Amino acid sequence: MIISNKKLKIEFFEEPNYVNERNKELENIFQEFIGFFSLDEVNIEVSFCKPEEMQKINKQFRHKDKTTNVLSFPDKDLTKISNNCIGEILICNDVLEKESAEQNKNVFDHFVHLVIHSMLHMVGYGHDEANDAILMENKEVKFLSQIGISDPYK
Repeated sequence: MIISNKKLKIEFFEEPNYVNERNKELENIFQEFIGFFSLDEVNIEVSFCKPEEMQKINKQFRHKDKTTNVLSFPDKDLTKISNNCIGEILICNDVLEKESAEQNKNVFDHFVHLVIHSMLHMVGYGHDEANDAILMENKEVKFLSQIGISDPYK
C-alpha cells in the first residue's frame, strides 16, 4: 500500500489488514502530522516483520539480542530537529498485537502511536537524555491527543 501526495509518500510492505483497511484515515493522520510539526517532506517506508527478523536486526544495530515492537532508521545522522521525515520503520506485528492485548489498547491506535514515535525520531527527536525524552513525549502525546488517541504512557 502506498499513501502519496505532494508532501507525503509512505509505502507499506507486508502490512496487516487493520492497516490496509484504514488507508484514508492514515493519510489524514499523516497530513495532520505534517502540519503539526511544520514538515516540508515525509518519505518513509514501513515494513512488517516476524519476531525472529526483528531480533536479528535489533541485535545488529542496537546490540540488543531480543525482539522489539518497532525500530526506526532515519535517512541520515541527525544532529538537530529537521523539517524532513525520511527513513525506514520496521514493525514486529506479533509484538504490537501482544502489547495491545496485554495493555488493553486498540491495535490500530497502538500501531499509529509506534509509527508517530518513529517518525519523531526521523525528524530528530530522541529520548536518550531525560530532557530530550520529556520534550519528545510531550510533543508525541499532544499530537496523539489531537488525532483522538489517548496518552499511551498512562
